[in-house]
Amino acid sequence: MDNSAKITITKRVKGSKGAMHRLRREGFLPGSISRKGSDAVSFSVNRIDFRKAFFANGMSGIYTLQADKKTVYAAMIREIQYAPGSEEFSHITLQAVSLTEETTADIPLHIIGREELQHNGFELIQHLESVHLKGLPGEFPTAVEVDVSAMKPGDQLSIAELKLPNGVTSQTEENRLVLSVSHPKLKEEKTDQEQEVSGETHAEPQRGSADAQAKPEGAGKK
Repeated sequence: MDNSAKITITKRVKGSKGAMHRLRREGFLPGSISRKGSDAVSFSVNRIDFRKAFFANGMSGIYTLQADKKTVYAAMIREIQYAPGSEEFSHITLQAVSLTEETTADIPLHIIGREELQHNGFELIQHLESVHLKGLPGEFPTAVEVDVSAMKPGDQLSIAELKLPNGVTSQTEENRLVLSVSHPKLKEEKTDQEQEVSGETHAEPQRGSADAQAKPEGAGKK
């Protein structure tokens, strides 16, 4: 599975908050690469370049980070921090990986057919948003697809029933419930107003109405 992206990065010395703010103002995103048995590598990357790569490859993609002609890191995203009150990236943390050694990753679920269920009047209850998978870094899917369009109330889907790529296994219990389908919760059949209408009695004409004021024929004649 080819879900890799090549990005040019610039190594940097871990600096103060002021230095980080300056990088962001200049259009760069600070980040770090964690490595087993070695110190983390601090770097900066063009914010626009990284956003393009991220939206194309997601959290499970392999990122080839080119620091210079001789220094290249293969890594996966472990954490993205956002600026307060916005969706703007403020810092990224990646984990260096070996393309020949298995690792783990949380892969999101992509639900297909949700609209059809809702159109049929059914309710989808999703118990998990992602699954914890193990495999070679290059074999992870961007998302695990689940088609619910043919499901009916009472149907359930467990981890064991997910369709995963060859060589990729779930680290979550096989009997763990992923989603289920049910009838929507019944609402009160009658509102207070409807109940009032159903139990109303015919009111007598009010005094002073035209009918009540009408006098019998001959009334008032002497």
